[in-house]
Amino acid sequence: MATPTRPLHRVGFLLVFVSLITTLLASAPNTAVHAEPLPPVGVIIRGHGNGHGRGLSQYGSLGWATKLGSSWQDILNFYYGGSGRTLTTLTEADAAALPGGLMSVRLQTFDARPTAVISDNNTASWTGAAGTYGGLVARMVSNNVYDIYGSATPTCAADTDNPSGFTLIGDNVTGPIDFVSGQGSVPTAVSPTDLLGACEPPSTTYKTGRIRYYRGSIRATIDILGNRRTVNILNAEAYLRGVVPRESPAGWGDIAGGLGMNALRAQSVAARSYSLSEARYTYAKTCDTEDCQVYGGAGLRNVGSKTASVIEDKRTDQAITDTAGYVIKDSRNAIMRTEFTSSNGGRTAGGQFPAQFDNGDVAADATLQSWSRLLSSTDIQKAFPTIGVFTSITTAHDGLGGDWNGYTTSVVITGTAGSVTRTGWQFRSDFDLNSPWYESFPVAATDPASPSVGSILFIGDSVGESIATEFAAIVTPAYPTMNFQSCAGRGMAGAGCLFTVTAPQINSDGVGVVNTLDAPAIAIVELGYNDDPATFEGEVQQMLAALISKAVQRVIFVNMSTRSTKRNYAQSNAVLTAAAEKNPGITIFDWNTASSGANQWRWFDNKSLCCYVHLSTTGQAEFALFLRQQLDALRPAGSLPTTAAVAPLMLGLPLAKNNAGAMVTVVQKKLNLALNLVGTSRLATDGAFGSGTERAVRAFQTTSVLPVSGIVDRATWDALGLAGRVDLAVLKVGSRHPAVSSLQQALSKVLKKKISSTGVFTTALANDVKLFQKRVNLPVNGRVGPSTWKVLTATASLTSP
Repeated sequence: MATPTRPLHRVGFLLVFVSLITTLLASAPNTAVHAEPLPPVGVIIRGHGNGHGRGLSQYGSLGWATKLGSSWQDILNFYYGGSGRTLTTLTEADAAALPGGLMSVRLQTFDARPTAVISDNNTASWTGAAGTYGGLVARMVSNNVYDIYGSATPTCAADTDNPSGFTLIGDNVTGPIDFVSGQGSVPTAVSPTDLLGACEPPSTTYKTGRIRYYRGSIRATIDILGNRRTVNILNAEAYLRGVVPRESPAGWGDIAGGLGMNALRAQSVAARSYSLSEARYTYAKTCDTEDCQVYGGAGLRNVGSKTASVIEDKRTDQAITDTAGYVIKDSRNAIMRTEFTSSNGGRTAGGQFPAQFDNGDVAADATLQSWSRLLSSTDIQKAFPTIGVFTSITTAHDGLGGDWNGYTTSVVITGTAGSVTRTGWQFRSDFDLNSPWYESFPVAATDPASPSVGSILFIGDSVGESIATEFAAIVTPAYPTMNFQSCAGRGMAGAGCLFTVTAPQINSDGVGVVNTLDAPAIAIVELGYNDDPATFEGEVQQMLAALISKAVQRVIFVNMSTRSTKRNYAQSNAVLTAAAEKNPGITIFDWNTASSGANQWRWFDNKSLCCYVHLSTTGQAEFALFLRQQLDALRPAGSLPTTAAVAPLMLGLPLAKNNAGAMVTVVQKKLNLALNLVGTSRLATDGAFGSGTERAVRAFQTTSVLPVSGIVDRATWDALGLAGRVDLAVLKVGSRHPAVSSLQQALSKVLKKKISSTGVFTTALANDVKLFQKRVNLPVNGRVGPSTWKVLTATASLTSP
């Protein structure tokens, strides 16, 4: 953050901001305030790796091969060696586990659907009858009984009885039903369109459906519960040709002069061992998704397109050939289930294979070697509704080394109504985290005693737009008068939104947003990526002129990351720095420096939207946290314009007839003194607000020239000499007041228990108060003063009914 030192040469601008600074200094707090505990607004989860972390790391293999020069044998021994485990070749005894050398793969996209195939060269056939077809479909009519339809043209059958263009060629045939093609059994490289194609159903992404080509045959069958299943049966080595390039990019083979081939060779052995060790279903040995290992067949095309993309690759084919017959076996000579993961983040998870630091994974420097995610308190409460309002999170780790003492083993999520314990793996699944190696960092709520902050306008482009969810989770709760205006394509001046926006968003450039809206006290401007650095100074002057005309008191510019070479953003940042140096009312949030660390390239997306400008999921979490921290740093320093001071909360006012409690006792004592009530006229100081107390209040209000109501409001309380006596504003056992009803309703929400709204403060209610105070780390006394009241009402506002 730049510290402004010199005034701007423009007189109008100078006067506005000199006035601003004078006001800010005058309103800045000069004493420390007690921090009230409030539930966190969210949690930043920071972690390492992508996947479960067990066994071979695919990126680690790449690092070992291309950066550290390891052979594929060395790589496999690192991840799977020890305890009698060996890299060896298949024997005749192993063949029994794979009759005929064939692999059977459940194709999960086709679950609970008819098995429909095509042959682009009209060579598809059903093994139960003679003849070849362009399209075939098996429709189950009863348990494992099928009607078979064929078409003379390569057509995917519609999911209906008697599909149009198809002829019934088999009636009530007992399954399984096998479809083959003339080229399906050929293990050599043939065009995917010469193979049998399975018809994938339409989806929101592929509205006409897709055709995926497979070697071998396609079978229609059922599982043990009678559910429809589609299975691909093919040679085991041919199966690997559709696995290895889906698990590890074939292009790795070209890295470091071909050294990357050793990573592909290691992957080939791991995939072979994994598949041969599988016995997943009664009807198929494995499946085609990451639940097993990813298998994509031989090729793929969209329905209606004549061009197919080839999934197999000559480099992965070569890696499979180079390692033919090699597997990992355990000490009992059994083929091992060789799990593998994308990246372990620098340490393997342990379990079946050793937990150890992985220099190969570190050397590979994968995008998700380190990552961040933001979970809002709402996210957490939605996942675990029984906890009430989220108050804390605690993690435990395996103690086997690395950041945070290793992989996460358990997570305890605590709220006002209880707690939930999840394993590290369960919590990872609950929120779709990248890996089970992570730590949690709560994002605190704002101290209620912090200076109030005036209205804020945030103006952003697509970078700002990308953090809308994160911003709403951790920034807006701390600054509730925030108006968040961000859209893709927006520039400082001239460039409006690229796409249609809906209210309350404004389709305009930054200057237009300022001119359209009411004047905020503070403006945060996150713009510049869409502006030409050569003209940026003039555009900044236009923005400042618009802000001056609105009498905005504090201007905050968020500067730009200079990682991108798309434009000279360093030049644009220099314009912002110069403006801040000349103007005491301008602050720079230095995102460029904050995001320039050696490992922080992971905060940026350099693929889908290019150029290290837009943010990755990790960057979105970190940018939102950066903005919150920067604002919080300005707040206690008095650098954010504040609203008028709020009078201390006097809980329990007003007091009226039929109320009761210690506050009534205090009023009765004060009335006796103020009205000189003695003898039989003296009020009983019993804490019960009856008719006598009401008459005395009316008399006091008359003599004090106050509105006569018989009710002790704030003005009457102050006139009795009790102004500022916040210590007396306490609800406790014996209190009878509408505020007690509000207390009971709030406690019922946050403790997730039924509490009757009687308005009477009982011992049981005091116990409920103590429970709440304990759960949010307040002093436990069973009484409700301003501190407990503020925290309770703020907590209740975060609770769904």
